[in-house]
Amino acid sequence: MFYWFVKGIFFPFARLYLGLTRDGLEHLPRRGPAIVVSNHASYADAIILGSAAPRPIHFVVLQSMYDLLLIRWFYWGMGTIPVRAEGQDSGSIKRAVRLLSAGGILGVFPEGGRSADGALSQPRLGAAMIAALSGAPVVPVYIDGARDSLPVGGAFPKPARIHVRFGPPLRFDRRRGEGRESLAAFAREMLEAIRRLGVPA
Repeated sequence: MFYWFVKGIFFPFARLYLGLTRDGLEHLPRRGPAIVVSNHASYADAIILGSAAPRPIHFVVLQSMYDLLLIRWFYWGMGTIPVRAEGQDSGSIKRAVRLLSAGGILGVFPEGGRSADGALSQPRLGAAMIAALSGAPVVPVYIDGARDSLPVGGAFPKPARIHVRFGPPLRFDRRRGEGRESLAAFAREMLEAIRRLGVPA
């Protein structure tokens, strides 16, 4: 209920103030698990992506952000999964796999943090590992315009024309094995799918 209450506040804000439009929603499963992966150039990205998707998205957030007492209640209410920035956080990966096993949608920014210049950087392996362990489809997404609205260092979003594009799902091929090289190759595949969605047709 808390998630839908928050979305009821933010969707009109994103639609009317930020000019949110979207396409490719047919690629997001109507039911069952999915991992949504997106570019990340603005603090507004999670709000925008959550507003664009018709189903709840439970985002992975850094433990350092989750531990901020003033907003921890919000992250808890939104069903986020905190993860440590350093090393492999096996507990968070297990919680993510359980969420997917229950048919939920996991939101991950595979670069691990915001891009200062808007360009895609090297992906981390977390999303690829979760895809390999869960077998869930991975839906790439490109958010266009969020950095214009709320760039790094910005205090409040400015009116903008923001477009969210969902792409065809990917699946980790378990025949490749689940070693580091296979995970890294799939992580690059995810990032390339995101990149292609950002190229004007």
